Parts: sequence; C-alpha cells; structure tokens
Amino acid sequence: MMSSGSLETLTAELAEQLPYSDIKQLAHACRKGRSGLRSLEAQVAGIAVRTACRRLRTHLPGDTDGRYAAGLLLGAAQARLKYRSDHDADIVWTGPASGIQTSRLTSAVVSELIDSARRELLLVSYATFPPASLTAALAAAAARGVEMTLLLEQPADNPKFHGAPAFPTLPAVQWSWPIRNREPGAALHAKIIVVDRHVALIGSANLTGYGFEKNLECGILLRDPTQADAIARHLESLQESGILLTSP
Repeated sequence: MMSSGSLETLTAELAEQLPYSDIKQLAHACRKGRSGLRSLEAQVAGIAVRTACRRLRTHLPGDTDGRYAAGLLLGAAQARLKYRSDHDADIVWTGPASGIQTSRLTSAVVSELIDSARRELLLVSYATFPPASLTAALAAAAARGVEMTLLLEQPADNPKFHGAPAFPTLPAVQWSWPIRNREPGAALHAKIIVVDRHVALIGSANLTGYGFEKNLECGILLRDPTQADAIARHLESLQESGILLTSP
C-alpha cells in the first residue's frame, strides 16, 4: 500500500491539473472506494479523469472507504482555487508530465473557461477539430445565453489549409480573414480564448483533441481584465475596419 504522503502528493497534483468540477466527481467516487473509482472511470469520456481514477485506485487498499482521499482532494482543490484568485497568470501545458509542477492541463483550463462564461466568449483558432467535450461545453454556454464569436481559419482564405467547417450548428457570430486582405501566404495562426473580457488564454494549442490532450503545447492563462479587453477590442477593430469580415 502507498504511504499517506504519496496520496497527499497525488491529490495535490490532481487539484493542480483538473477543474474543480472533475475534482468533485473524483471525491464523490473516492468515498465509495475502488469500486466507485472504477464506476466513474467507466462513465466519463475525458482521458485525464480516467487516468486520475486509475491512479487513485492504487492508493486505496482493497475496496475500503475512501473518505480520507476524498477530503484531501477537496481540500487541495479549495486551496488551489484560493491561490489562483490571488495570482494574475498561470502556465498551461499539454503533453508529457515532468517533475516540475508549473502548470495546469490545457483541457482542464479550457473546460473551466467555457463553463465560467456568463456574457461573451471569443475563440480564435487555426485548426479546429473539437473533441466532443468542447462541443458540448460550447452548446451549454449558448443555452445559458452566452454570446459567442468565432474567428477560425477557412480553406477559401488559405489554400494550404484543409480543415472542415467547425461548429456548424452553434449559434455564434462567425468572423473570417479573407484572402484578399492578407499578405501572400499569411495564415490565421492565433490561438486565443477570451471570456467576459476578464480572462484570456493565449497559447499554441488549436481547438483540437490533439491540442488539448496529446501534443506538446504551452499557453498563458491571463487573469487581467485590462489585457483581456484589449485583445477583444483589437479584433473588433479589425472587424470594424473591414480587415475581418462577418460571415453570412
């Protein structure tokens, strides 16, 4: 059996990486012991939560009560929420883990950002092959009245781009950067998410399953309303001047 210190290290690591909603699910499952974690693993689609279930099971002896592990998870998550509220920026990674704890997972951060949106959401991406979890989160945001604007690369505007139309049923304003307004060979290569003009994620990850869970990607989560608003206003200015167009 693993030591309690190992369990404490693991729960702190999971609280660092996963959104609070996932931590609550894991804590609830832990209270039922290893069988609860097996059940959760079988139900969820996300790779990160399934992996967490397997790792937590190795720390629970037999099929005994896991209330101690559940308490550690929730305590670490609450501490992490308090820490993030007091800091302006976080590093966000996708890819292999290292021994240096500097960051959170891209998939977890994007999930939290979309779930936190209350008024408006701006997404900019080059490649867009969204995992089902992202499509569902955006649909839920639209259902609660969040106004969405998407600026995505289009095959008609970039001969080297071969992506398919993304989010065809999502009620969102679609912007484009037409080929006639670009320098020859230019690509719409920015990857940005802005939530309520309050928080922005700027990084290398496209809105794809690989970008969220497999590639080596890095980004900055910026909790600075002044800068988040400036990013949104810059793109709005490009649209108002006709450099970006609103798709019909």
